[in-house]
Amino acid sequence: MNLLEYFKKAQKEKWAIGQFNFSTDEQLKGIIAAAQNLKSPIIIGTSEGESRFLGLKQAVALVKSFREETDFPVFLNLDHGKNLDYIKEAINLGYDCVHFDGSELSLSDNIELTKEIVKAASKKGVLVEGEIGIIGKGTEVKEENLTCLEDAKRFVHKTGVNSLAISIGNVHGVYQKMPKIDFERLKKIRTTIETPLVLHGGSGTKEKDIKKVIKEGIVKININTELRMAWKKTLKATINQSKREEIKPYKILLPVIKATQKVVEKKIKLFGSQNKV
Repeated sequence: MNLLEYFKKAQKEKWAIGQFNFSTDEQLKGIIAAAQNLKSPIIIGTSEGESRFLGLKQAVALVKSFREETDFPVFLNLDHGKNLDYIKEAINLGYDCVHFDGSELSLSDNIELTKEIVKAASKKGVLVEGEIGIIGKGTEVKEENLTCLEDAKRFVHKTGVNSLAISIGNVHGVYQKMPKIDFERLKKIRTTIETPLVLHGGSGTKEKDIKKVIKEGIVKININTELRMAWKKTLKATINQSKREEIKPYKILLPVIKATQKVVEKKIKLFGSQNKV
């Protein structure tokens, strides 16, 4: 199945696909290993910063090689793209989906630029994720930044996006205050809009809240910060514990792969996407 079909299946069966971001080879190996082990479809994400570090061509080639080797539904998404030329480059180079984050623009500008990206992406069979409402970074959520139902309806109708990221109290990064999810807002959006809904800032969100947002219609959840924290903590510990003369990267980095896999497997089970392949 293609990604849109998986979204529809998840929507019908009340589970979610995880997007897991990477910027190093060992992160990618851990993510893929988790998906294989639990037989879960998976989305691999790279932000603009992560993809500039890796290289767009290189990210596409890496994910493609694992997809061909494992024969698994592994999809590559450009996360929080803001530069139109860069997003179009990702589309042309082979990304499966792209996320245009025009959330801080006026609604009319967000709509017009998203339409332009949808037009370019549709020619290549690439899915587009739009965003309405501002998703902050580790800060207290402001009411005015939450997704407005009427704006979301207009945006989806005008742009034809394949999925929609919404702001319902979720935030990115390390939390300064535990997010309070607005489930009533989510419910109203879900019952009004058929477009698959996406939750950003899934790292650290309470498990009971994750289960509830999935029940209320979220079909894609993004995880990045927890993977970065596991990478740093494990690498630091391994270097400190290894013999002073040990200089082989593949020995030092192996525990990082395992730590990443552990985080991803936990999320896959929480999202209910295991055994969906």
